[in-house]
Amino acid sequence: MVDTRALLRGNPAFRALVASRAVSFVGDGITATVLVLLAAQQNGPAGVGLLLFANALPRFGGPLAGVFVDRVQTRKLMMSCELTSALVIGLVAVALPPLPVLIPLVALAGVLATIRNPAGRSLVPVLVDQADRAPANALFALGRTLQLAVGPGLGGLLAAAPGGIHTALAVDAATFVASALLLSGLPAFPAARDPAAVTGMWAEAAAGLRYVATHRQVRVLVLALFLTVAFAAVDNVALVFLTSDRLHAGAAGYGFAASAFGVGMLLASVACTRLARGRSPLALLVLATAATGVGMILTGLAPAVAVVVAAQLIAGAGNAGENIGYDTVVQNLVARQFLGRVFGTFGTAAQLGAGLAYISGGVLVSLVGARAAFVVAGAGTFAVLLILAPVLRRNSHDRFPQSPKPTSTT
Repeated sequence: MVDTRALLRGNPAFRALVASRAVSFVGDGITATVLVLLAAQQNGPAGVGLLLFANALPRFGGPLAGVFVDRVQTRKLMMSCELTSALVIGLVAVALPPLPVLIPLVALAGVLATIRNPAGRSLVPVLVDQADRAPANALFALGRTLQLAVGPGLGGLLAAAPGGIHTALAVDAATFVASALLLSGLPAFPAARDPAAVTGMWAEAAAGLRYVATHRQVRVLVLALFLTVAFAAVDNVALVFLTSDRLHAGAAGYGFAASAFGVGMLLASVACTRLARGRSPLALLVLATAATGVGMILTGLAPAVAVVVAAQLIAGAGNAGENIGYDTVVQNLVARQFLGRVFGTFGTAAQLGAGLAYISGGVLVSLVGARAAFVVAGAGTFAVLLILAPVLRRNSHDRFPQSPKPTSTT
């Protein structure tokens, strides 16, 4: 085992992947912010809602996106996604099209993101030894945090600069080109699926879903992720009402509390780059889920905004730990030829959970208030630990079978 700096220095392929994903995640954050600003200027709230829906809709096709990940050479697939994203955003930057044209372009951008995200995660077990996968996934989590912490702010600043939205989207397109160039440092590993075994898209997507359904540990993990997000994402609905209506902290209080969640994610990701090495990813997953539940309950019980900020730090740290834990457990557990489809299914499960949280969270806040909504959501998050217990009983030492690493092709 090596420390995180040595992991990056001594593994140029993994370093290229991490750098590429970090740049691409920042681009995703810029995209979301600037396109919302564009839709708001042109079409108001209805336009923003349609745009966000168009971007989110492809995420429900994770199992289909995973088919591409498993059957196409990964470097080629990811570079194609990045360059196509640059082309799409570049077209928007030049034309600033009306909503009927913008919506399908945004949907295409969502499709490309839905493909490239599981593709990047599926490469970690190819590039990194099992003992170092949790720190490697923590580095990925740092990149995802940049999407939340850097992308929106940078997008807003660029949109306010000379050239406005044209400039912001041009810079955004450049991030995807830069990401593609960084990916050229990856070896040309063959596709996870044997080309001779490839069948139709729908058949392979169905095979991936059967794999999830028939492998008990994977099935339990997908269900646990769905429920965790369904409970924890209530935070996104309830926090603004808690800080403004109950604690009378105004917009600044809400901003500080929301930012604390991202800071917690950042701190936990940094900690896991050093502390997670060689430790059980299942234990990390359980601890992180418990931390999320604690943060939610403390938020609901908080007597002042300062306590809300502290509680959101805990919840954010838990969320980052969950991401790292789920990714590492899946990489250790799933055969490489199914990894893209399984990660695609996990992405869809998370999206479904978030959708349920946004609908039920609004109803819950209306019925019982923001405080009670946080407490209920936190208790539900703790209940997910009962679902994870069978996975822990399966193998407390995480001695999952490992697939041999493929060799690169020219």
